[in-house]
Amino acid sequence: MKNSYKIALLFTLSITVITSAQEKLKGNKKVTTENRAISEFTKLEIIDDIDVFLVYNETQSVSVETDSNLQNAVVTVVENGILSIKIGTKIAKKKELAVHLKVNKHLKEINSYNNAKIKSNNSLIIDSLTINTFDNSDIDLKLNSKIVSINSKKNSDLKLQILSDNILIISEESSAIKGTFDSKEAIFTLLDKSTVNINGSTTHFEIETLGNTSFKGKEFKTNNAILNATNSSETYINATENIEIRAKNSAEVYLYSNPKITLTEFFDKASLNKKEL
Repeated sequence: MKNSYKIALLFTLSITVITSAQEKLKGNKKVTTENRAISEFTKLEIIDDIDVFLVYNETQSVSVETDSNLQNAVVTVVENGILSIKIGTKIAKKKELAVHLKVNKHLKEINSYNNAKIKSNNSLIIDSLTINTFDNSDIDLKLNSKIVSINSKKNSDLKLQILSDNILIISEESSAIKGTFDSKEAIFTLLDKSTVNINGSTTHFEIETLGNTSFKGKEFKTNNAILNATNSSETYINATENIEIRAKNSAEVYLYSNPKITLTEFFDKASLNKKEL
């Protein structure tokens, strides 16, 4: 038994040494662009630290721009309607690494992980889009949609310009969202240490701030608002007609404009402060 244990241990150590000794790929600095054939997709999944640039087009397509000897390391595959973009072999150095992606109205969902970077210079015109971000993802998008749903987690950083009928946001785990939002209705939930700093306008706004969250909406004007603020959250809100407030614990609420105020709940060390525009 002892000999078997020693052999197993030596085998494990050998595998570890071999794996550690494998070199990461180094780009040859000869940048090429490769157009790749793909089937139709409705979901996009960016798994690694890759720059992905989105452009709206009726025909979906993907091209990879990187050092010529790194092309095979960039995986672009569609399975069950999901386009996955990831690094198949670790890359140590590269001159360029970018994926240029044309998307159309059939795109329904974007998921990003592991420092992925996703950007669009022009508006993506999509009826309904859900975006889920994790692991320090960096998102910079312009969206024109009927419904936009954002779920940001784990230190994600989002810069957004959104024109939409309905905007739904759940922001948590120290993620940060900023940008310009214009909508008919907006519903936000902030948890943990997340921050949201936006401008724009909406007709109806519902927001819940929990934990040590911060919502800065001085320049985000709404006609009517419903606010539920708890824990040590800070909420700066600009309601012009009506606002219903529930505040407790050590929540701080800063109110702009002169709406009719309804205090449904106001407990503990919560505070309500009037601010000038």
